Amino acid sequence: MKGFKTYIITKQTLMILCAVIVILIIIITSAITLYKQSKSNDAVTAFSNVGEKILDEGVVSEKDTHTAKKIAEDILGFDAEDPISIIKSSNTVYDDKTPEPTKAPTPSPTIKTAEPTSVPSNQIKINNATNYNVDINELITSPLDLEFNKENSEVLIIHTHTTECYDGNEMAGEGERTTNEEYNMCHIGEVLANTLNSYGIKTIHDKTIHDYPSYQGAYTRALKTIEKNLSEHPSIRVILDIHRDAYIYADGSKLRVSTEINGEDAAQVMLVLGTDSMGLEHSNWKSNLAFAAKIQNTAQGMYPNLMRPLNLRRERFNMHLSKGSLLLEIGSNGNIIDEAERSAQYIANAIASVLING
Repeated sequence: MKGFKTYIITKQTLMILCAVIVILIIIITSAITLYKQSKSNDAVTAFSNVGEKILDEGVVSEKDTHTAKKIAEDILGFDAEDPISIIKSSNTVYDDKTPEPTKAPTPSPTIKTAEPTSVPSNQIKINNATNYNVDINELITSPLDLEFNKENSEVLIIHTHTTECYDGNEMAGEGERTTNEEYNMCHIGEVLANTLNSYGIKTIHDKTIHDYPSYQGAYTRALKTIEKNLSEHPSIRVILDIHRDAYIYADGSKLRVSTEINGEDAAQVMLVLGTDSMGLEHSNWKSNLAFAAKIQNTAQGMYPNLMRPLNLRRERFNMHLSKGSLLLEIGSNGNIIDEAERSAQYIANAIASVLING
């Protein structure tokens, strides 16, 4: 009897424990569900806040629509505000620090109506960070889609990263920047503007500083500058955002991209093109790329080795506002300003030739 009683008590105890466990499971499950819902709401709120922040900063226009997933992709993939190099992730051209310069005879940079000199399309290289297939030969031979008229159209030059400067010229710490217009991108933009104006191409040079005192948000501020100029000068057809590239190696040395033209060192130039690959509205990217391909082809015919490969990017870089928007990297932080000045004149000659001759 004693053992039987012990068995009954144990069974009752187990039944009670089972009931308690079931209740605990229900409580825990409910708690987890509520917690997940709470976190989910927090996530939705977070994405909503991020979306509002993006709208506030002007990265996405109010017309752009994005799912939470697309916003996340934009945030994780966007590399426009603070890159060590705008081409770090996709540059496969320069494996060592200073490419060997190649001397080649070239036309005088003062020739104003030089006919574009075609080069074989297989010599036009492109670093393509997108999934789009690009036919360079078709872009080069297609008609220029700018509605550009020398008498009535204008070119706008701006600088998103205005304070970028060159080696040995008032480099300000790791940022390698200066607000002194004699040494930063304003000076290079002025050389380019003066050269275009010498062809009778009306050129506006806006020297507004967008990356100082805050580097973050430079593209947003540059966007407002572009929109202001377009409002005041509706005849603007071409928008050139002038930068210089940058890369610092592990040993502290800097990227120098140069070639020899007319017996002097000149900084090499890279044309950077944005797309709608990240979901941002950019219906003009193909027109931008065709314009760039023509300039690349013309520049390589006039000044062999001046140009680095075209760089097609996922980011938009404010290039959605015209069919003739380009981002130009003139040299790098390892070049000196004299080399950049020469290149600004050379690339301006090529741009002028394309605009004048179509």
